[in-house]
Amino acid sequence: MSAQLTDPDAAPSAGVLGPVRAVAADGTPLPLHGPRHAEVLARLIAAAGRVVPVPAVVGDLWEEPPAGAVAAVRTFVAALRRALEPARAPRTPSRVIVTEGAGYRLMLPRDHVDAWYFDDLVRAAANQAGPARIATLETALALWRGDAYGDYRWARGEAAKLAELRSAAVETLAEARIRQGRPEQAVAELETHLHAHPARERAWLLQARGLWQAGRREDALAALRRARTRLGAEAGLDPSAELIALEREILTGEPEFGEHRLWRETVAAYGATGPRSRLTSSADLLRGLALTDATGLMTAQDRRAGAIDDLSAIDDPELTATALTRMEVPGVWSVLDDPARSARVAEAARTTLERLDAEAAPALRARLLALFAIETRGRRGTSGAEAARAAEGIARDLGDPSVLVLALDARFLQSFHTPGRWPMRARLARELITVSSRADLSTYLILGHLVAMQAAAALGEVAAADEHAATADRLAVRYERDLVGVFTTWYRALRTVLTDRPEPEVADAYERALATLPGCGMPGVAAGLAPLTRLCLALRAGRDPAEFAADDFGPNTPYVAALLQPGRAHELLRAAPAPPPDHLAELRWALLGIAADRFADRETARQVHRALTPVRGELLGAGTGMLSLGPAGALLDRSAP
Repeated sequence: MSAQLTDPDAAPSAGVLGPVRAVAADGTPLPLHGPRHAEVLARLIAAAGRVVPVPAVVGDLWEEPPAGAVAAVRTFVAALRRALEPARAPRTPSRVIVTEGAGYRLMLPRDHVDAWYFDDLVRAAANQAGPARIATLETALALWRGDAYGDYRWARGEAAKLAELRSAAVETLAEARIRQGRPEQAVAELETHLHAHPARERAWLLQARGLWQAGRREDALAALRRARTRLGAEAGLDPSAELIALEREILTGEPEFGEHRLWRETVAAYGATGPRSRLTSSADLLRGLALTDATGLMTAQDRRAGAIDDLSAIDDPELTATALTRMEVPGVWSVLDDPARSARVAEAARTTLERLDAEAAPALRARLLALFAIETRGRRGTSGAEAARAAEGIARDLGDPSVLVLALDARFLQSFHTPGRWPMRARLARELITVSSRADLSTYLILGHLVAMQAAAALGEVAAADEHAATADRLAVRYERDLVGVFTTWYRALRTVLTDRPEPEVADAYERALATLPGCGMPGVAAGLAPLTRLCLALRAGRDPAEFAADDFGPNTPYVAALLQPGRAHELLRAAPAPPPDHLAELRWALLGIAADRFADRETARQVHRALTPVRGELLGAGTGMLSLGPAGALLDRSAP
């Protein structure tokens, strides 16, 4: 068992966002002695808490390793350990750089390593708004002291990734400042940013908007003219439609920042046209709005209900089908946010399917079937699953990738009626990624990586889950999908459990995850999740779950009640319904199984054993991408008849 940091407050800090450095807990710089020592520390930081085998360190430090390279690395590590823990007694194991197998792992809290902390802060900011987003991004960007990782040959990819994330953070901060009515500060920061990165079109657009909002119309137009020149010279790019539209808007309109102006103007423009154009265009806008952030998601969901009323009044099944299927939003979570609202959409899809003319386009019928399946996920019964399979069959016959990815999403969301199907879901994820990559369907490409992340976690394939989470984050930054960060932040908390990290690190990671819930716009994800998280961590640590008896577990209450009220355990276990078919089903069965084992309820234990037998070999609950109660086999062995 590796030594663990028992007092994170006393741990040193390390940094690579500038010259490599180490600092004691009291702020005193720690000497690293030489460039190779600093490079080894940087290599361990680049591994983000994973083990780095000694041969990998050797290969990174030397293009042609000398004969004594392995011994040299061990000498560098020994010196680093002394530098980072000057008070450590001789011959006691290091708690900062630990030996695991044939390699080394850096064990520091994430907020003690600038590159790790920067990454966490940027992800957190993606789920915030207004002053909170500004404060988080200011803290993140203040961590930089120069270029990341210097000129280390092996670090070019990691340095480029951090540099891209830094640029995106600068631009997101500027956008947030403009939204908060602080354009002057945003303009000043963007001026410096553009001097270093003249090919960043988003930065040019934000600078022009900031100048315009500050009342500097001529300066804003001049900025756009400079953007045309620099983008052409630096990147060989013609002006984008967005740049042209902004220039026209500044020349002809009044300053007002934000996408909702585009919404109003577009809808107003369609107001002079017929109902078909007006409704289908509004549906496209609703879908785009729902994919941005929490505010956009909630707004789109509310407006979709109103659109259904308009469609009902028109009484045109084909128009209704077209508009309904353009409002679809892909789902990565099988619990509905608003069951009543989803039921209304599902009913509209069902009745429209019945009324569609036989000559209606097969793609339209497939989209309606998929929409019905997506909006009935998490319900008992087979009608949704049948609709998803029918949609997939039509999509494959058509060879239409945009229809197929929607049908694959429906298949995924309707796949939870039987536990233990994560290998099948992993195959769906791989196909989603392949089809979306070929057809440039960014939303479903991100979805595929998130589903693959969940599947890999369920199967205990942490390295694969890491890769999918990292890819989803990169795509989310590129395509401005803020809500992706909710799921990847939770996965990184789960990862601390799957890799048996020290308790303080686990607690820190889950606090960051819990901070994404308020205002995330996904009540189906958030409902009862905070107390459930704390209960699962308590069970992992061997603490008494009764300490959470006063908490509101929401929809999870029937599955935790016996653990919280031992005196009524048998009564509460017998009263608990079978978990609904969604992401949380295996975790809820496991909670019932733990209680049945604890209170010797053989009848419930048999039910749990039957339900979870297909899960043997997987990690209970890890498919949520959020929580796990350990290997399914261990619980099954205890609950065996």
